[in-house]
Order: sequence, then structure tokens, then C-alpha cells
Amino acid sequence: MERKTSGPTSLTLAQRRDFVRDGFVIVRGAVEPDRVARARERILAGMPPTARRLLAPAKLATHPDMVGLFGESSLAPMLRAEMGPFPDVVSCQIAVTPGHDLLGGKPAAHVDGSWSGPMPTRAEDIEPERGRPRDATRYFGEDDERRGTNDGLLWQDPDRRISLGSYTALVGIALNDQLEPGNGQFAVMKGVHEEVEAAFRMQRDSGGVIGPEGPGWPRIRIDEDGRPVFNGLPATVRARAREAAAAPAIDGWAWPELTPILLAAGDAVIALHACPHTATPNHGPHPRMNVYFRIRRLREGNPHEGTRRVGHGVSDHPDRGYFGQFLDYPESYDPWGTSVARLCDHWSEWDFVGQERQRKLIV
Repeated sequence: MERKTSGPTSLTLAQRRDFVRDGFVIVRGAVEPDRVARARERILAGMPPTARRLLAPAKLATHPDMVGLFGESSLAPMLRAEMGPFPDVVSCQIAVTPGHDLLGGKPAAHVDGSWSGPMPTRAEDIEPERGRPRDATRYFGEDDERRGTNDGLLWQDPDRRISLGSYTALVGIALNDQLEPGNGQFAVMKGVHEEVEAAFRMQRDSGGVIGPEGPGWPRIRIDEDGRPVFNGLPATVRARAREAAAAPAIDGWAWPELTPILLAAGDAVIALHACPHTATPNHGPHPRMNVYFRIRRLREGNPHEGTRRVGHGVSDHPDRGYFGQFLDYPESYDPWGTSVARLCDHWSEWDFVGQERQRKLIV
């Protein structure tokens, strides 16, 4: 039985409309102040914010004070009401951006689930179409088996047809105030989630790889300075984001294609997997402290739903084990086809969308 919580346990109609239009929604006062304070103190004790780390110690990421931010707050019943059933979370991503950490000055918007790691430094060392290093073994391992620095995997399936893990919703919870742009905000490419879905559909319909190395999406791209960089998005999505950047500029904000998510401690943001996002530079003196949960709607027939080996809550590749192991599936369940279908129809995993469309309250 879920505990009673003080925050909202469902979205308003206005929030639902915003979510469908923008690909994300902000929930104010989602987590109680005492729970936020306990989590913040535990992070400061176990992971001092002197340098940015992609991965927190497992003991900290799985601590009840951390997983309880979602599982024992109003957010769990809210997601069950709006999305549908899902396994309990067992871990989380702890994301701390120290004060005055500029992250290289260039936020890298991306869709979760792909490999990120060391790569060549010269453009001529990259195959242009697929975006693979010409000496792939050096960077990807003997059989493309090397995990990325972000724990990402090069391939989801043994046949190497899917290069992107997926889930349903990213839930981010602020543990301190982040109300002034430029203080390390989580940021999104607002409203381009449908373009992301269209890119997946194009790849599927062309018979190519789904994700990086598939049509229109080289795994490594060459940036404006002629350097190879991680490519978190198809080119069509980048172009759509530039078109959408005509909104009025925000003082102190240098990235018009990105919308900063301004949160107070205890507020949360819920974003579609298809909503491109990124961390941004922290120009302030205090660390930006967020905790993220990756939630995937329950998939009937999947024998691994809820097993700890999948790492639900932290993993962005739950069709494989968290540490990269291939899982056994019965002939009656096709994990790869199921994931491709969801990538190509992301609202099919949200109960409220079907309900409101029947009532003709949202498009």
C-alpha cells in the first residue's frame, strides 16, 4: 500500500495539455520538505559536490532516502494515475553540478539511451554516414561490447538493429532552489518530442538501425569547430529546435533552443523519453542538486519486470541488464519489437492521453 502524501497525485487538465504540447510538465511541491532535506544531507555526506560525477556510489543511489523521493512521495501515485502501472524503482541517478562548473560551456542536448564515451579527436578518423570511429575496436571494444562512461550500451539487441535504450518518463526532483537561469538547470528542447518520434518512425520504415548509426543519425558528428563530438540527436530534431528558438530571449541564458526548468526545492519535472534534455552550466556558487528516476510502464509478458538486475529507476536500457548482460526472453515476448513500437508511438504508454482524446479535451 502506498503511503499518503501531501503533494498532488494527478495532473490538472491544463498540465495535461501542456505536457502533450511541450513534452514535459512541472509539478510544484511534489516532495515534502523533510524528505528533500534528508536526501540532500545524505548526498552531501556521501558524495561531496567538489566535482561533477555521472555515477553515484551504488549504496547511495539505492538508499531508501533516495529512492523514497519518488516511491514514497506523491509522484508515484501520480505516474500510476496518468501513465499506468510500472515496477517499483530500485535506484536513481544523483546529478550534482558543483558551483562554477561550466561543463565546457556547451550543453549537449540528447535523448537518453545511447553510448557516450571517449572518441577520436580528428574528423578524418570518423566514418561520416554512421558516425563510427574508423578504428572502432579501439573505442568500442572487440565486439562493440564496451560500456560507455555514462553506462550506456552500443546495442540493445544481439542483432545490432537497435542502438538506443528507452523508457517512458524521466522524473527529476530538485533538492535545492534553481529559480534563476544559469544555476545549472536541467533544460529541455521544448516541443520537439514529436520530431523525435518522427525520426524513429523514419528509421523503422526505412528498415535501418533504430537510433544512432541509423538513417539520419550518425553516432558521432563533427561540430562547428571541426571536432568529433557525441551526437545525442538526429539532424532533423536539431533543425526543428533551432526553428522553435524564436521565442523571446531569457536574460543570462545563452542557449535559445533550450528551455531552462526553473524549480524550487521539492518541485519536480516529468519529461517524455522523447523530450531532448541536458544539464547546463552552473554560474552560481552553490551546487545544483537533482535526483532523476527513469520510469518505464509495465510491459505485460516481460518476465524481467521488477527484477533488480534491470535497475528500474536508473537504467535507460531496461531491455538489457543494468550492467549490460543480455537477458533471456520467452518466444511469446519480443522486447525489441515492443520497444521500437513505443519509440514510434510514445503517447501509447500514457493512459490519460487516450482518455482525454476520447473526451476531445486534448489533441
